[in-house]
Formats: sequence, structure tokens, C-alpha cells
Amino acid sequence: MKRNVSMTLAGLVIAALVFLCGCKPPAAEPAPRQGKLKVVTTFFPVYCFTANVAGDLADVENLLPPGQGPHGYTFVPSNARTVSSAQLIVMNGAGLDDWLKTSLRNLASKHKPNILEMTADMADRMIEIVHDDHGHDHGHHHHGAHDPHVWLDPQMATIAVDSICTALQKADPKNAEGYKRNAEAYKERLKTLDAEIAKNLENIKKARFVTFHNAFPYFIRRYGLTQPLVVEDTPDVSPSPKQQQKLYESIRESKARVLFTEPQFVAKLADRISKDLNIPLAELDPLETGILEPNAYEEAMRKNVRTLQKHLK
Repeated sequence: MKRNVSMTLAGLVIAALVFLCGCKPPAAEPAPRQGKLKVVTTFFPVYCFTANVAGDLADVENLLPPGQGPHGYTFVPSNARTVSSAQLIVMNGAGLDDWLKTSLRNLASKHKPNILEMTADMADRMIEIVHDDHGHDHGHHHHGAHDPHVWLDPQMATIAVDSICTALQKADPKNAEGYKRNAEAYKERLKTLDAEIAKNLENIKKARFVTFHNAFPYFIRRYGLTQPLVVEDTPDVSPSPKQQQKLYESIRESKARVLFTEPQFVAKLADRISKDLNIPLAELDPLETGILEPNAYEEAMRKNVRTLQKHLK
């Protein structure tokens, strides 16, 4: 009798599981296409890379408004409409724009685009975040294990372009050859840019300087520049009086020529350091925001190089 009851219960459990599995909502799919492939990017460099590979074969729209960087961005209702009508989203990854993944999980729409993280194929070349004794990271407004500012190295940008090309080809096989041609042409431009930067920075590799945040490790590694002193090891956390004293001593000893701030952040502490130590201020752009035009990444990189040449020669 007990055995029959057990078998009956087991049968009911199996039947319930089969019923539940059968009633699962269908997996979310990208929105149906109407005309060209619709691609959404998260912020400035991701847009530039994607727009150049897409050319006129796909429509590329950037999610963040002009002047808004990816750190701690808050998803708004209009963003939900934008992403739910897209077939593909291209994001940076490495923890920088993870707010998008969270928002997509909570999206009510049955249409959810495929996602490409352009850093997915870079794992072996990424720079790990170094943590200090208090658990603070020396990165820049993000929560990943690796520094996410890969776009500041044109060679890393080339890897991103290859990944974006593959994703576009998969989403839109009919135009696969066109995406490949566009990607190859853009990679040639990035190669030219890389060689130009390397040549222009050749004579200032040993120059000492200060950055407000530690946003440039890929750029510094690629072009062999001297590691800068950093004002805020932990973003948005001003150094303690003891740390600030040590920083002042390091700046004096290094004879650093300039303190670079960033256009996206107001840094009153930088003004004070400049006055206290008689060190000039200048802006070095981490390229998290910019004009949404295909050649804007290259122009912004060249502008940074001119800034470095002006202040470090």
C-alpha cells in the first residue's frame, strides 16, 4: 500500500513538473526587423566602433544622451523603448555598463535584443584592478575585476571591432561581406592612428605627470609612458590628510609637470593642489563621452596626444 502511495505521489510530482515546464513563458527574442538591422550602443567609443563597422548597412543608435558617461547611469523609460525595438546591443562590459544587463532583466517587453560585450575576447590582455589594504580599487567608477577603459588602446579597439563585426554578421547574414569590408577599412584607420600616436609620444615617455583618476592604464601600457601619480585612488573619495600629504611629497619629488583633470568631472581638489604646488592643470579626456560621429574617436585620441605633447615636452 505504502509503495502504491509513493508511486502515486512520484507520478503526481513528475506530472506537475511536466506541466510547469510546458507552461514556461517563451524565451525572449529580439524585436522583428522592419528594414535595416537596428543596433543600440551604450556610450561614445562603443558607438564609434559599431557605427564604422555598420556603415549604412544598419541603423546604430546610442543609448546615453550627449555628455552623459556610463558610470552609474540610471536607466529611464525611454531607454526601455529604445532597447526593446533593437535586434542587437553592443556594450563595453568589464563591469562598466552592467546597469544595462540589470535593466534588461527587468524589462517588461517580450522583445529583448541579443547582447555583445566588446571586451569578451580580450580577457588575456586586460589589466587587473589592484586593490589596496582597505579593499579599495584603483580603477575608475566600476565594479569589475579588470580595468574597463580598453578603448584608449587602438590595438584593443581593433579586437573590439572584430567582435562587433562578427556579431553584426550573425544578426544580419545577408550583409556579412559588407560588414567585413567596413571593419577592415576601419581597422586600417586604427592602425594608422596607433602608429601616429606612438611616433608623437616617443620623446615624452619618461615625463612625470599626475592624473585625477586612474583612467589611462591601457593608453600608458600601449605607448610606454611613465605611470602617473593619481589623486583619487578610489573615485569620488578624496584622499585623507595623511594620503594627501604623501601625494604632495610624491609630486614634489617626481617634479611632475602637469595635473590632468577630466572634462566630465569637477575637481576642486585639483585646483587646490595646483595652487599649493604651482603645478599647471590641463584636461586629458578618457573618451567616455563625445560627439556621436564615426571619426570622433580618432579625433579625440589625437586631441589627447596634442595635450600630452604640449604639457610634457
